[in-house]
Amino acid sequence: MVEINLALLVTQVVTFLIAMVIVWKFFWGPLTKMMQDRTKKISSDIERAEDGRRVVESLEAEYHWSLSEIEEQARKEINEAIRKGNHAKEEILQDARKEAQRELEKARADLTLERAQVINGLRQQVSEISLAALEKVLGQGVGRQIQKNLLDEFITEVEQVEKVK
Repeated sequence: MVEINLALLVTQVVTFLIAMVIVWKFFWGPLTKMMQDRTKKISSDIERAEDGRRVVESLEAEYHWSLSEIEEQARKEINEAIRKGNHAKEEILQDARKEAQRELEKARADLTLERAQVINGLRQQVSEISLAALEKVLGQGVGRQIQKNLLDEFITEVEQVEKVK
């Protein structure tokens, strides 16, 4: 059977324990410390990444809020410009209507004045023609004042007939 050498077994156990102490002291401790440092660094990096993500989310929310504020302000300014444009258009149209009305009234006044001048001119011509015709018909015997009175009476009757029409 198998024979166990006790001296060899003790030597091997002592050598194993010494090797374990050496490994523990020189290799396992620094390796564990290095693993702990690495874990802390990874945790720190993850935490910084989370902080960065929160900052980015905050900036994105602020950006969207600012963008909506800018859009709202632009909408208000556009509406105000449209309102001012419509107001200016109405003022221009109103001024144009007033100017057209003034021009129309001036043209009517000019037309009335011109009509009165034409009527007076026609009256004068009719008066002269009538006097000439009356002189021919009646001869030279009728006085100038009588002719004028007859003519004025005739013109007045003609005007009254025109007003009735």
